[in-house]
Amino acid sequence: MTSRLFEEKRGGIGKDFTNNLYKLFRTAQIHDSNNVATISAVEKTTESIKTLLNNGGPFSLRLYQEHLFIDDVKIRVDIENFLSCMSLINEMKKRFIGTITFSPHKTSDELSRFIYAFVSVGMKSAEPFQDLTHKLSSQGITGITVSRIEDKEEDAIHVIQDSKEMATHLYFKTLSVVSDIMDSAKLKNAVGIKKAKRLVHSMVDLMVKEESTLLGLTTLRAYDEYTYNHSVNVSILSIAIGQRLGYNRTELSDLGMATLFHDIGKIDLPIEVLNKPSEFTPEEWQIMRTHPINGVKTLLRLKGLQEQAIRMIMTSFEHHLNYDLSGYPKLASARRVSLFGRITTICDCYDALTSARVYNRTPFIPDKALSFMMKKSDTAFDSILLKIFVNVVGIYPVGTIVLLNTNELAVVIRANANPVNIHKPCIKLITDTNGNEVDGETIDLSWEPRISIVQSLDHRKYGIDVSKYFVANTS
Repeated sequence: MTSRLFEEKRGGIGKDFTNNLYKLFRTAQIHDSNNVATISAVEKTTESIKTLLNNGGPFSLRLYQEHLFIDDVKIRVDIENFLSCMSLINEMKKRFIGTITFSPHKTSDELSRFIYAFVSVGMKSAEPFQDLTHKLSSQGITGITVSRIEDKEEDAIHVIQDSKEMATHLYFKTLSVVSDIMDSAKLKNAVGIKKAKRLVHSMVDLMVKEESTLLGLTTLRAYDEYTYNHSVNVSILSIAIGQRLGYNRTELSDLGMATLFHDIGKIDLPIEVLNKPSEFTPEEWQIMRTHPINGVKTLLRLKGLQEQAIRMIMTSFEHHLNYDLSGYPKLASARRVSLFGRITTICDCYDALTSARVYNRTPFIPDKALSFMMKKSDTAFDSILLKIFVNVVGIYPVGTIVLLNTNELAVVIRANANPVNIHKPCIKLITDTNGNEVDGETIDLSWEPRISIVQSLDHRKYGIDVSKYFVANTS
């Protein structure tokens, strides 16, 4: 028991450490060592390191089979740290690093010098590991050491059998790649999108077999990395609509790519505006409304778009125009919004409404978001596409918490494919009649006439993390 508690505590501290180390890495890519943001990031990471050192002496951040460990304790990946873990894994792989070891003799100055040495040795280096070790040695950095990744790990392939685990892995991997592409574009570096294309192809293939699993993952909310989280969610929702429209695999992939980068123009917005926790001022709204045109400019710089370029550019430009052109940017003359643009408008608004960002600082619960959108049918939204979207997610969308006539609570895990039974989704019981949490059975309400939904509930008021019912346990 003591050993288990120690591992849980160390794993939790390790999660904080990887988040802080990732933020320090990101900051060092943009600012010099004397910048206030860098100094703050160094201090926070140093505190995390001190806590780990106090809990067992020297420790190592270790990469093994696509997972990070603090010594032998695996760092569990969830919505709060997926981006930091995936990014650190990618950066360690680029430099062929298997282990980073921190000793009690490490100083804050060494940490700062280490991270800048780490940043400076990137993809342009022919021998990144050797170059990094040489830099550390020449700078006299002894409190932080690195060891090379084992050869067998360089070629290791993580085979995923379970569909939920596969979907979770794909979702997090796509988030990581979107983050890398947008960050590189922001820094005006050369950017390729081949990895994103492969991942979208995988999402399309998985959507055919596991639509409800992927739709469930759109309930994930990463408030610190909202734009990336939102981009992947919109892509998934759009592919689901495209599937209902009868798109083939190539068309679905084109739609998925276009929607995945519909908000890429936000990389040029001031961070204080993008992440503002309160309502925008008129001036800030003016800044926010520049992002569709910014997106066009950014997409023109990306490599590997080829025939997809026009659709991606049009989607970025059009997704806030609205069906009746009442949105932004304003056009010199009226024209019809493209099909991709109209699909994106619906999915973008739905995900934004159900998230604490921009459209409404207090998120709507899913079915209330749909009700709000239905009132804008044929003005903001194409009414036919909106009906198709409702058919995709259901009038009680995936992830909705519902109260049953049995006084039990349940989470909607799949919409009913039959429009006649759209009000009778597939649910999973999460409490008993006394309100005690349970890992309950899955019930198709169309086959259970005695059980019905009384009303939808706001999961936040009950402290329910909806995403845990859709994310595979990766520990």
